[in-house]
Amino acid sequence: MVCEIPRVTVTTWSSRSIILVGPTYRKYLEKTLEIVRNNEVASVVGQPGMGKTTLLKKIEEITKTDNLSIYLDLANKQSIDEEFWTKTTQFELREKALLELQKIKGKLGYSFWKRLMGVKFEDWLLKICNKYNNPFLRVYCLSYERNFDGMINALRDMKNLSKLVLLIDEIRDYHLSLIHRLINAGLDIPIIMAMPTEVYSKVSDLAIRRRIEESRIPLDDALTSEDIKEIVEAYCKDLTEDILPIIITLWNSKEITNVSSILQFIRNEMDKVEKVCEKNNIDCIRSELRKYTSLRNPEVDAKEFEKKVRELLSNISKEFGISYVHPRGKRIEVDGKSIVVGLFFIVDDQVYLGDVVFSNDGSLYNYEELKLLSKIEEVEHDKKVYKVRGRFVITNTATNINNIYTLNIPTLEVVKILNGDVFLLEERLKILFDQYQTPTRNETENLAL
Repeated sequence: MVCEIPRVTVTTWSSRSIILVGPTYRKYLEKTLEIVRNNEVASVVGQPGMGKTTLLKKIEEITKTDNLSIYLDLANKQSIDEEFWTKTTQFELREKALLELQKIKGKLGYSFWKRLMGVKFEDWLLKICNKYNNPFLRVYCLSYERNFDGMINALRDMKNLSKLVLLIDEIRDYHLSLIHRLINAGLDIPIIMAMPTEVYSKVSDLAIRRRIEESRIPLDDALTSEDIKEIVEAYCKDLTEDILPIIITLWNSKEITNVSSILQFIRNEMDKVEKVCEKNNIDCIRSELRKYTSLRNPEVDAKEFEKKVRELLSNISKEFGISYVHPRGKRIEVDGKSIVVGLFFIVDDQVYLGDVVFSNDGSLYNYEELKLLSKIEEVEHDKKVYKVRGRFVITNTATNINNIYTLNIPTLEVVKILNGDVFLLEERLKILFDQYQTPTRNETENLAL
């Protein structure tokens, strides 16, 4: 498959599947690993889908080789210790503890004669679980009460086996009091905890908030365009140039707001494309994806867009004080030449003139006509002369013409509007009308629109 997007939530990925890319996340990963090295406490805070779990799982992946890393997922768990005792693997702990206990066999009463009699050392340890005050023996036997205090005692002993790294995910407000107790237990181990922004914002206990703030890693608003590019490249390298413009447009318009929604969008679009194209037919897939980022016929689409704008202007006329919307293009004489202006409407006895111009290559086919539009000061309509209040162009390409306001709408949004998204069109037209709110006298004389 061209794009390898996991079909499960990040919290169920194995650590082998964790992909963490982007300069922002690499920076935060290195910061967190430094915190681990210094045996400090850190909190990863962010909205759902911003990569909190991914960051923790990546830390687990990196640290588990040389450390005893414990990852606790508190989603739908009422207590920390419940998850701890579920995740504590006795087999792995016994292997580590056994290596230390074999160094002190004699002190534990395991003599040459016992070995000669066929008593295995492992069996002997189980018989003496409660006879010696030894941290390795307690770990081997897991001789702890299955509650919060028992968890603290177990952690205190386990850190003698290896450097201990505690990663706690999906913390909720009802976990905070126990988290505070855990931090203050004097374990001297690194604790990295992740919580949603909503939970963090509700922390009222000053002592808890101070501990959380000590090394807070904020993921909200951290994602940059370079991060997004690397994320797309990581999952869809061969289609980055085709998918990235779509993702950036959706990100800028707040239609996708986090890493999870980026991956979800790509997966959904690839599912649609695969109904038309074979899985590895790159050319077919690109052709389908480009339908989102290019127009089939820019000039024809511009005329259709103008029609939709006129229809909407008529529907919102009362809200914006529009007294007249011309039902088609308006022919106007300027500098001895005749041009057709696509949009013509009247507000408060002042005229607004505009054109819709789309392009797939960044060029404007009617650039000279737009320059003429910028010169129009008065328009005669129905035997009355109106002052021109504003001149504008709606386009999907970057342009700058004196005395003309440019309302730039990305191609992806243009396609959505052409497909019937009236609400999106209304949002964009409101940006246009915002240009006229309480202008100064100087603005009235010089405003381009």
